[in-house]
Amino acid sequence: MIVFNSPGGNVGSALRLGRMIRAAGLDTLQLRRLQCASACSLAFLGGVHRVAEPGSIGIHRAWLKWTDGISREEAKARVELGTAAIKSYVVEMGVDPGLIELASNFDKHDLRYLSASEMAALRVTNVAANQSPADTSQLSTRPDPSPVAVPAPDARQQVENSAVAFVKNLIEHHGDNDDFAVAQVQASYARTVDYYGKLTNLSSIIQDKRNYYRRWPERIYNVRNDSIVVTCANGLCMVSGVYDWVVRSPSIHKQDKGVSNFSYTISTGPYPKIIAETSKVRS
Repeated sequence: MIVFNSPGGNVGSALRLGRMIRAAGLDTLQLRRLQCASACSLAFLGGVHRVAEPGSIGIHRAWLKWTDGISREEAKARVELGTAAIKSYVVEMGVDPGLIELASNFDKHDLRYLSASEMAALRVTNVAANQSPADTSQLSTRPDPSPVAVPAPDARQQVENSAVAFVKNLIEHHGDNDDFAVAQVQASYARTVDYYGKLTNLSSIIQDKRNYYRRWPERIYNVRNDSIVVTCANGLCMVSGVYDWVVRSPSIHKQDKGVSNFSYTISTGPYPKIIAETSKVRS
């Protein structure tokens, strides 16, 4: 069980932490005497079973740290992309997207702390704060179980779902802290990769990514869920689709945005690795 004491921080890192918690099958608990506000509230949602005392979870609308040179249109586009990524994550965690609508009514200087009834209604929590651990252990891992019996996904579907989640996590977290992004590349790629049509070793890929992060220190990516195509066979999965991106370098007052096609081939297993990557900006 994970317990938080945090006023918040980087949203991308909070989403990454929440997905790690869910993948590990851990539960989350929040006590009122501790603090879990802003981005921390998103990480909390990663828990399979989520328990929180009233007034222990604080939320507010997404916001963009202002930097000189950014246009109003660009700022609006970046906030919209960021909000879309948060909504996608919230739904993925089995939480009512109405949570984001509620948060949109409050700015970062006017945190809204949720009541017990609000957390239960929005599925921020899925276990009552006064429920015993024995009762908790009997709950389904699905936060909002349907009354209609749904068969468990077969093995092939599980592999495909895992491959898609792996690629989405990689793409959308390129915008995180540079050190996190580089570490993720190092952990996610094979020693040798068919990298944009050329056989390339891992150290060269890391350097290429690092150079890109330095050129564009501010980055936002959002995969279009309805564009994803996945095919798995013989221990390999190919995942392709489309993502929107915005990049910016405040130091040189440059920015760019667009839409790109992507394709990754992954060797599956307990420790999946990327063995091929390519992408192309759509005209």
